Amino acid sequence: MTPDFYDLLYNGYTGEYQLMSSLYRNGLDAVRPPADMGIDVISLNLKDQLENPDHAPETFFFQVKTAVTSIEKSDDHPGVLVTVTFKLKPSEVDQLCADSSRALICYVYNQQSDALTNAYESPFICFWIDGARLAVIREAALFQRPGDSKLTLACQLRRPAHEGGHWYAVIVDERGQQVPEGYLGTVDSENEITQASDGADHYSVRGYLDYARGKRGQAGRTPQAAPVAPSAPKEPLEPEDAFRA
Repeated sequence: MTPDFYDLLYNGYTGEYQLMSSLYRNGLDAVRPPADMGIDVISLNLKDQLENPDHAPETFFFQVKTAVTSIEKSDDHPGVLVTVTFKLKPSEVDQLCADSSRALICYVYNQQSDALTNAYESPFICFWIDGARLAVIREAALFQRPGDSKLTLACQLRRPAHEGGHWYAVIVDERGQQVPEGYLGTVDSENEITQASDGADHYSVRGYLDYARGKRGQAGRTPQAAPVAPSAPKEPLEPEDAFRA
């Protein structure tokens, strides 16, 4: 085995156990399936069911991808720090796109422990894409490089123009252009301008759990009649414009 193989293996374990730790922090049990079926981690609400026997089982499925890179500012684009890529098998994408109870969790670690962050063991940033959003961006975002059997997902890590802003992630195509629904909001999104289109916090496991539970709740509700005279939608602002104010 080559050193690269072991690096990839251990980096992959790093992300998977990071996710498991976050799930436990949110009161859920986490399981790594012994067989490789395209799902790395499964969450179960065992504690909730033991404390409340009338509560239904709750299961979520996760594919985890990990990237290790050196985080450096770009002279070409002041808002882009680095572009990271993640490899997915077409079968993994098929499974994830089937439902919002399945999500891709991406962890990025900074190879330079003294640059931008002092925590070598902690993720520089993490973000998630649920199955429904992945299905929407699949054709525009995922691309296959010559000779590669896997699909590539490319993400730009950006920082707002104003000082003190938190980094955020944007899904881009093979040419580096943002794809529709590729903007995931900001870490500190406090208003509609800086939020993702679904209004979710895409930078924490808790954010995903809240979003997925909300989707399940909506699926169980009786559809309401549309209002007779809806108000005209506001003209949306480009996310980057909000950070130059």
